[in-house]
Amino acid sequence: MKTFIIRISSNKDSVSSAEQTLQTAKDVGYTEPIEIFEAIKPTDWKEILPYPNTFNDYARPDNVGACFASHYLLWKKCVELDEPILILEHDAIFKQNIPDIEFDMCVNFGRPSYIRPNKIVYDEPKDGLDIVNQVNYLGHHAYAMKPKAAKIFCDDVKKKVLTPNDVWIERNSYPWLEEYRPFPVHADTDFSTIQTILDDDHPIMKSYYKVTSRENPNYEYLVKHFPHVLNSRQSQRHIDV
Repeated sequence: MKTFIIRISSNKDSVSSAEQTLQTAKDVGYTEPIEIFEAIKPTDWKEILPYPNTFNDYARPDNVGACFASHYLLWKKCVELDEPILILEHDAIFKQNIPDIEFDMCVNFGRPSYIRPNKIVYDEPKDGLDIVNQVNYLGHHAYAMKPKAAKIFCDDVKKKVLTPNDVWIERNSYPWLEEYRPFPVHADTDFSTIQTILDDDHPIMKSYYKVTSRENPNYEYLVKHFPHVLNSRQSQRHIDV
């Protein structure tokens, strides 16, 4: 698959993080050329996405819009190329090579990097290729798509109110969303241009602390499938809508 990594050339953290992505891909034997895709700037996204959105609900609305616009342009690229592509964000870290599988429409290879405490699903996931376990991908760090999926997404951008793009792409609207476990790509959870650390008294944080408490009967599920979230500041940067 043609592979693209979204990078902000004017942001030194983004540049160094993308270099880490490229090195880890090489380390695990990923041989497909990875093309740098220049991220849309927070000042420019409105020209690309002049559609209704909820971006102002978030601490960094222009960053959210820019992120969505970057992915949107790659969806359009997929349609133009008329072939599957793999999209990486600059914080992707390869732990294993991307498996050679035949997926349906769109498949996530990136381990969820955060939780939505009021939306979490406690169904036990299966290894291998399967329908997405959670409501959405919980981070778009590494996912592949075919042109037919990309066209549906592009068309729906003009029809559905826009939210953060990984929340916008969810299984209620797209029941064919898949994921592959164990996830071959993780994310650098100490680095985000979108999410922000919330105060402890924020309603989302109160929900988070309740869900991640050892008193939660599903606590062991979180330990098994989201240990990085329990032990990282990234756990306080989740999106809740």
